[in-house]
Amino acid sequence: MRLVFPMLACAALAMTAGCSAEPDFDTRFEQRSQELAAEARKIEAESSAQLAAAREAENAAAEAAGERSTTQAAAR
Repeated sequence: MRLVFPMLACAALAMTAGCSAEPDFDTRFEQRSQELAAEARKIEAESSAQLAAAREAENAAAEAAGERSTTQAAAR
């Protein structure tokens, strides 16, 4: 019987020590918020790069179409 009480005390101490190791809600929220903000910046950078590439391709196509029309008109 004397061993039961120290074992229960050790178990209770171990449980409370384990709980304090986990970050609280505010800490987890802030960490997740920072992760999401970083992911959003990455997505914005990728979409900006894709948009710039699409505009560049569109401008190149328009210039090529313009050169073709002037070349065809000169050939007539």
